[in-house]
Amino acid sequence: MGIIRGGEAEYHENEVSFEEKTEKLEEMLRSALQSDASVLRLNGKYLATDEAKIISLSDQAKSLKILDLSDNQITDEGMQFLLESENLVDLEELNLGINFITDKGILEAASSSTLAIKNLKSWTLSDNKLTDASVSELVKSANFNALESLDVGWNEIGNGTAKALGETENMKSLRKLELERGYIDDEGIAAMAEGQVMEHLEELNLSANKMKDEAAKILASAPKLAKLKLLRVSQNLINDEGAKALGDSSTLTNLTHLYMGRNYFGPEGAQAVCETKTLKNLKVLMVQEGVETTPGLFNFSRPELLRPEDP
Repeated sequence: MGIIRGGEAEYHENEVSFEEKTEKLEEMLRSALQSDASVLRLNGKYLATDEAKIISLSDQAKSLKILDLSDNQITDEGMQFLLESENLVDLEELNLGINFITDKGILEAASSSTLAIKNLKSWTLSDNKLTDASVSELVKSANFNALESLDVGWNEIGNGTAKALGETENMKSLRKLELERGYIDDEGIAAMAEGQVMEHLEELNLSANKMKDEAAKILASAPKLAKLKLLRVSQNLINDEGAKALGDSSTLTNLTHLYMGRNYFGPEGAQAVCETKTLKNLKVLMVQEGVETTPGLFNFSRPELLRPEDP
């Protein structure tokens, strides 16, 4: 398309054709897969729908077990190309974090009868445009029963997702669940703790939600969380009473890692956890995480980036 400026100069917008994109991406795949044909990591490459389609159609993708397309511009349509690709039937790990996926795409995937990827074990969908409306249907869908790890953190999800996790009869293979920076409160935790899916969990991330003491008490006494090895409840609203409940838990005895810093409990609550007589398998215990002193953490000026408030 020509754009004339001042009647003299003419500027052209060069639209790259699908064929040109295909040629360039196929070469990128050849290079990326040279050392290991089962792993493809193309995170942060500004890839969008066309590129997702090209990957789905490429014969080079047939041996893939791990596909990382995080931090790109992939939409619902691009995700659909991937999930329905006959070339990706052996895919076990798919990372689509930090993209442009919405409720529409997840709802379609949850109800789809044309998915080719049926043995996906790990799926990352963090930091997209998802809400309870789609994630609640995703966890109840039978399409992803092989999942062992699911990351839907940094989305606008809350008690709707938590309740669906408490109700679902699917996802019984789930071992790792990431729900960081959501809106789950005590009511959601109560519903989630009753679910069958909790019985096999080994890692649960509930950092930066809206849990108070009651939620901590529920987690501490939930019999279905007995297999849990790692629990993250940092950046919530837990006070001394909740911290004491976790420190006195006779259910979470398999915990090896417990992260609970940046809450509201004081020395009394911290001491109860540090001097626990029941959590005998703990190898890592974090009760204080100061943004001013801890390397790798940022002191955001916007508190909602640390713990989201009501949307």
